[in-house]
Amino acid sequence: MKVKSVKEATKNTYLKDGDYKSTKELFERVAKISPDAKVLANLKSGVKEKIIEYHTAKEVLEDIEKIGNAFLKLGFKDNHIAILADNCYEYVITDMAIVGGVGVVTPIDKDANCELLTFLLNKCEADVVVCSSFEIVKLEKIKNEVPKLKNIITLDKKIGEYLYLKDLMDNENLKENEYRNIELDLDKTCQLLFTSGTTGPNKLVEISQRNMAANIANCLDSIKAANSGNVSMSVLPMHHATEINTHILPRIATAVLTCINDSMKTLLENIKVFKPTLITVVPMIANMFYKGIWASAKKSGMDAKLKKGIKLCGLLRKFGIDITHKLLKDVFAPFGGNLKQIVCGGAALNPEVVKGFSDLGVFIVNGYGITECGPLVSMNTDTLNEVYSIGQACPKLEVKIVNPDENGVGELCVKGDSVAKGYYKDEKATKEAFDEEGFFHTGDYARIDKKGRIFLSGRKKNTIVLENGKNVYPEEIETEIENSMDYIKEVVVYEGLVDFGNNKRKVLCAGVFLGSENNATNEKIKADFIALNQKLSVYKRINYVDVVDSEYEKTSTRKIKREPASLR
Repeated sequence: MKVKSVKEATKNTYLKDGDYKSTKELFERVAKISPDAKVLANLKSGVKEKIIEYHTAKEVLEDIEKIGNAFLKLGFKDNHIAILADNCYEYVITDMAIVGGVGVVTPIDKDANCELLTFLLNKCEADVVVCSSFEIVKLEKIKNEVPKLKNIITLDKKIGEYLYLKDLMDNENLKENEYRNIELDLDKTCQLLFTSGTTGPNKLVEISQRNMAANIANCLDSIKAANSGNVSMSVLPMHHATEINTHILPRIATAVLTCINDSMKTLLENIKVFKPTLITVVPMIANMFYKGIWASAKKSGMDAKLKKGIKLCGLLRKFGIDITHKLLKDVFAPFGGNLKQIVCGGAALNPEVVKGFSDLGVFIVNGYGITECGPLVSMNTDTLNEVYSIGQACPKLEVKIVNPDENGVGELCVKGDSVAKGYYKDEKATKEAFDEEGFFHTGDYARIDKKGRIFLSGRKKNTIVLENGKNVYPEEIETEIENSMDYIKEVVVYEGLVDFGNNKRKVLCAGVFLGSENNATNEKIKADFIALNQKLSVYKRINYVDVVDSEYEKTSTRKIKREPASLR
């Protein structure tokens, strides 16, 4: 039986009036149809016990309108408002209030140091900053270096003379619902999102309500229908376009509950409390989960029993009988007991992990997105059979490959309503990124097969052009290394000048970080690379391995920042 998409499954309920035209309409429609549906949850702050607080569709809409009215009363109309905070319920409703009629929101990485934060706030021309209380110290150090900054609002508690979000929402003078009556210009910029900065300076992407609504529609088109009672868990940082735009909003759009994890440090504790059926993470976390399952089984001497249980469950599933979560309840207990799906994006998947989780009754799907595209571009719901594909493009998007080589690999380009307007006050960068037909050039190399499935090769900026003219995509080789040597925690492939006796020459190198718990010998590492090289094309082979002592610097979404000069 074909599994319907969420859009197909909800066309007679939440989508009976068609696609949402704006986030504002989304919250109003869901609150009208299912006012008592629990759509967001968080752990209650200020108490030792982990108590879940639920927020209904009606409550979420009311809270968004309270913030919207408070901000309008403060004169924030059309202001640029930055959010600098941990993941929390207040983050979501503040973000949604701003984009729904107040002004322009810019989510900022809370881990940015003072120098970077000053740059980011000035670049997005922030008039207001909404922040967690612990960010006040940082902001006080730099606020005189941010000329436009007029107001600072704390999310979690009152600090001195600074405005406090709860006080603003509780203001009894906000009887008139001015916010609700605002007519939105769907093409007006409502989000300024910073690009990740993995390969260069951060740029500001202009996103409109039309872009956001189209991205939600793309998600609902591509995500398979969830069963009633499903619970999603929000983990990725909310300053990243994926988390709110592609994870939280599409789930609220059909009244599915999303639980908000406040910190990566407490992920393993909180997942037991929220008991999600679905979690969205980067592949690194999925790998960690899978390795943890087998490490725990081996430590307790239960690995042989687990293998037998997996075999039995697989046999029964062929006859339509699924007892996996009951029979292997000890395996699922650390994840709350209900985990059935993991959504990944941002890096290549490990086939062993995909197959291993599938055997356990947990299915991994893989998505591809980029900030400038809303961000979702494609989703692969059949990773078990085609783990290296990022799936087909969302139905309402056009994709093409520009300047393909003999293998069909060229730059992936995307066009559609979810694609951004361009870069804020950067006409040069906008002209370079968009062609005459309106396609956005992603900077990612890929090929598309006859079935329309997209296969990524690597970032255009990371491509290594060898002296013989061959193109090497380091991400492809890094995936091969990670998949064949599970003791390697991080790897970066680059071209370096290496001294072989009296002969210096440029060769492909691999910088690897093993982690403190690994004791792989130099002999083993050497032997494994020799074995891997036999499987690779001659021009892709690694000629030098550098074992580094510490992790590579990363973005907040756990992508390694590529700075080749520092890796050689």
